[in-house]
Amino acid sequence: MADRLIRITTALAVMGVAAVAAVISYRHAYELVHTHGETGPTARPVPFTADGLI
Repeated sequence: MADRLIRITTALAVMGVAAVAAVISYRHAYELVHTHGETGPTARPVPFTADGLI
Protein backbone atom coordinates (compact mmCIF):
# COMPACT_ATOMS: atom_id res chain seq x y z
CA MET A 1 0.00 0.00 0.00
CA ALA A 2 2.86 2.41 0.77
CA ASP A 3 4.36 1.93 -2.70
CA ARG A 4 1.05 2.79 -4.31
CA LEU A 5 0.70 5.94 -2.19
CA ILE A 6 4.22 7.03 -3.12
CA ARG A 7 3.51 6.47 -6.82
CA ILE A 8 0.25 8.40 -6.68
CA THR A 9 1.71 11.37 -4.79
CA THR A 10 4.73 11.42 -7.10
CA ALA A 11 2.49 11.42 -10.17
CA LEU A 12 0.37 14.23 -8.71
CA ALA A 13 3.47 16.29 -7.90
CA VAL A 14 4.87 15.81 -11.41
CA MET A 15 1.54 16.76 -12.98
CA GLY A 16 1.36 19.86 -10.80
CA VAL A 17 4.84 21.00 -11.79
CA ALA A 18 4.07 20.25 -15.46
CA ALA A 19 0.87 22.31 -15.29
CA VAL A 20 2.69 25.30 -13.82
CA ALA A 21 5.44 24.99 -16.44
CA ALA A 22 2.85 24.79 -19.23
CA VAL A 23 1.10 27.95 -18.05
CA ILE A 24 4.37 29.85 -17.73
CA SER A 25 5.55 28.63 -21.13
CA TYR A 26 2.27 29.62 -22.80
CA ARG A 27 2.25 33.06 -21.22
CA HIS A 28 5.85 33.68 -22.24
CA ALA A 29 5.25 32.59 -25.84
CA TYR A 30 2.03 34.64 -26.03
CA GLU A 31 3.80 37.76 -24.77
CA LEU A 32 6.58 37.20 -27.31
CA VAL A 33 4.09 36.84 -30.18
CA HIS A 34 2.11 39.83 -28.93
CA THR A 35 5.30 41.93 -28.73
CA HIS A 36 5.99 41.16 -32.39
CA GLY A 37 2.63 42.55 -33.50
CA GLU A 38 0.17 39.66 -33.47
CA THR A 39 -3.08 40.25 -31.59
CA GLY A 40 -6.37 38.60 -30.80
CA PRO A 41 -7.30 35.23 -32.29
CA THR A 42 -4.12 35.03 -34.32
CA ALA A 43 -1.82 35.32 -31.30
CA ARG A 44 -3.58 32.81 -29.05
CA PRO A 45 -2.91 29.50 -30.88
CA VAL A 46 0.70 30.31 -31.84
CA PRO A 47 2.17 29.29 -28.44
CA PHE A 48 0.49 25.88 -28.77
CA THR A 49 1.99 25.29 -32.19
CA ALA A 50 5.45 26.47 -31.15
CA ASP A 51 5.50 24.32 -28.00
CA GLY A 52 4.12 21.39 -29.97
CA LEU A 53 6.92 21.60 -32.49
CA ILE A 54 9.60 21.88 -29.83
